[in-house]
Amino acid sequence: MNYYLIKHLHILFALTSGIGFGLRGFIRLILNRPLRHKVWRIAPHIVDTLLLASGVVLWATAGWPVFSWLGLKLLLVAVYIAVGVLSFRSRQQGAAVLLYMIALIVFVGIAMLAVNKPF
Repeated sequence: MNYYLIKHLHILFALTSGIGFGLRGFIRLILNRPLRHKVWRIAPHIVDTLLLASGVVLWATAGWPVFSWLGLKLLLVAVYIAVGVLSFRSRQQGAAVLLYMIALIVFVGIAMLAVNKPF
């Protein structure tokens, strides 16, 4: 597999996932509208599956050790998912918006970690 092709696909899926999460949160939590359309419920699963798969292929192709920046990135992905799910399930508007903002900050942290690879 071509490393650069996989890398650019992974970046595309990451951007699509982040923008999609941002839009869903804005519609659901800020505009206070329900996400009833199938696209809003199905597309995130497809995009995130492709993101994870491209990440695994990228990791296998590059041969990075898991116990490095990659391990921290994977841990932060789990935090991002958990906080994002909690934000959409929270019945209290204030708590939901706070959790949503925390999830967005974690997402930006994941992106910065991926770009900089500090250790």
